[in-house]
Amino acid sequence: MSACDCAFCRNEIEFALPPDFLDRLVAGRCVIFAGAGISTENRTHCKTTFYEKIQTEMGVSDSGLDFPSLMTQYCGRVDGRINLIKKIRERIEYFRSFRGFYVPMTRFHRALRPLYMIEDVITTNWDDFFEEESGLRPFVYDQDLPFIESSPRRLIKIHGSISNAGSIVATKDDYKKALLRLEKGALGAYLETLLSTKTIVYIGYSLKDSNYLSIIKSLNKIMGKFSRSSYFVSPNIDYDYLKSTNLSLIPIETDGSFFLEQLRLHINQKLCNHQQIIDDVRFDFCEDFLPYVNEAHHRAADIFIETRKPIMTLVLSYQDGLQDALMRITDTRSSGEYYNSERVRYLLHAYEKKVETYVSESNYWDACYCRGYQNGLMLLLATGEDGVPPLVDLCFADNIDTIPKALRLARKRIPSSVLEEIERITAEVGEGLIPEHIPYV
Repeated sequence: MSACDCAFCRNEIEFALPPDFLDRLVAGRCVIFAGAGISTENRTHCKTTFYEKIQTEMGVSDSGLDFPSLMTQYCGRVDGRINLIKKIRERIEYFRSFRGFYVPMTRFHRALRPLYMIEDVITTNWDDFFEEESGLRPFVYDQDLPFIESSPRRLIKIHGSISNAGSIVATKDDYKKALLRLEKGALGAYLETLLSTKTIVYIGYSLKDSNYLSIIKSLNKIMGKFSRSSYFVSPNIDYDYLKSTNLSLIPIETDGSFFLEQLRLHINQKLCNHQQIIDDVRFDFCEDFLPYVNEAHHRAADIFIETRKPIMTLVLSYQDGLQDALMRITDTRSSGEYYNSERVRYLLHAYEKKVETYVSESNYWDACYCRGYQNGLMLLLATGEDGVPPLVDLCFADNIDTIPKALRLARKRIPSSVLEEIERITAEVGEGLIPEHIPYV
């Protein structure tokens, strides 16, 4: 347990993982089933829940009224449904507008990013935090299913999404229709496949939540005797009550975000170096190094415009590749794609082959771009500031690694095939313009 006793840290309880769970996780055989307790409805993060706000507005004193029943009463008022959706949207946007709310509310989603082996998340949450912070692609309707295989990481939103107001599941009637879709619809069939082949980890729910119990019992009903044991992660577990539910849930008592963060450590202890999850420090370094590359590229562009030196075409192509790699690593960080060190090594080898192919074809324009992209990827696997790539790499002269050295390179030292190519490219570029290598090879 954390030595700090603040509201955030005191729930970070150390836990033991069954060995078979870690094996299934690494093999990509685990699914997260996430509730509102991981984000907007966690009392550690906000003063009141959405249920309590609606209850107060309506003056309802019956605290035993379940969520869909209360929402049904609210929607029974004049323009009730419209106002309910408005309040949901306002609540989410309010939390998003304050970092003091948004950062802790999305800690779980950020902790999910590096766990690239978790490809499916199911949620009853309306917000779009998984889409924004974890790079998950949402699936709400049965019509979305044909695109599910083309999505590397998927988010099944069984209670709709704030991005589509008509999909929100809130009232008793909504819940009935949602359950029917799960039992009869295409997304429900996909969900059934997940339940039958993967281990489900429930996080962000309360055992006293009648809606959660209804959902899990409905899912067990769909699976029948083939229901797998699932895990239930919560910082406060009433073990006697859990036993009384007769649900096949394996309890893990700890905070949900802490649970995911610790999984990352357990995974790296289990895997050998070439399969480990890449450290966040490397992503930060890529982001910090990008401005230096941008500055060098601006300098190279100015020199080309002023001097029209043909050799600068290759300098610019290399820097285009380096820029594109660093920008893509930074921009797609939330997707988890580049946390997979094995995949990064695969990409490095693939780009090395491209470089070799282009060099053999005397196509140094593309070769330099691929070398730049490859060197950008290398930063993810480097240690500390080791492996910082040069700002210039011409692919035919190993000792030319700066712009001044490139400018001093004697014409007679440039192979004739290279000289012919760069002079042709220079001639094709108009005055006051620079050659740009688009991210396509």
